Amino acid sequence: MKIKNLAGVPFENVLSCFLSAFEGYFIKLPEDPNYWWERFTIARVNWELSFGMFDEDELVGYIINCVDQHRESLTAYNTGTGVLANYRGRAIVDQLYEHAIPVLKVHGVEKCLLEVICENERALKVYNRIGFEITRQLRSFTGSLPETSSEITLQKCHFSQVIQSGLYEEALYSWDHTAKAVALMQNRVQTWCLGDPDSPEAYLVIDNGGNIIQLFSKRDNYPELLTAAGWLAKEVKLKNVSAARESLINTLQKWHFSNPVNQYEMEMEISSF
Repeated sequence: MKIKNLAGVPFENVLSCFLSAFEGYFIKLPEDPNYWWERFTIARVNWELSFGMFDEDELVGYIINCVDQHRESLTAYNTGTGVLANYRGRAIVDQLYEHAIPVLKVHGVEKCLLEVICENERALKVYNRIGFEITRQLRSFTGSLPETSSEITLQKCHFSQVIQSGLYEEALYSWDHTAKAVALMQNRVQTWCLGDPDSPEAYLVIDNGGNIIQLFSKRDNYPELLTAAGWLAKEVKLKNVSAARESLINTLQKWHFSNPVNQYEMEMEISSF
């Protein structure tokens, strides 16, 4: 078997291996190729710095890396790791990272980042063995916003106004929900704020499917912000909310939102390798 980057591999081949490796996973993954092409684009996948294990010409395991500046470090974010069932138990992920790290360092990458479902003990053991450490827990929620007759209304604004106001804090969000991801989502998302759009008190970014990508309130007044958002979407999802955001989580729990999945965010500094 051999390892090479995924730049020259047809997307349909990568996706076929990707989905096959996740069969029987904790959550059901979409199968639409357009969904994944769009998602990988927004995540900033770098196919030259993504790697696969090949048995002759068949892709049997992979690490798909997104590369960008993240919290002041050039970071390789692993948006997907998988190994086909018949090839598990051969330390393929270890071998892929052993191959990848020197290449990433040559390209100036300082840190590797990934997310893993908390109950995925097998993957946690592998990542710990490689050198990743848990940095925080991310929680996901889904539920209904309360009906309201409140006179408080949201104002539509541009995401650049949020940035200029200082309300955006990168550290609050996971890789897929940062400002760079929002910019690439373009017209798939809308930004709304409470107060003057040039000096908002709170804001949220929501996509066409009711997924709240970002939200923040200066005064931690999430009941007000989310109640005002009730006319945008009745059913909403909030993915990868930092467990440290207690005011927001308390509001969601009070409203009986379900918490279907939690993940650990894990990091590995590679400068010492």
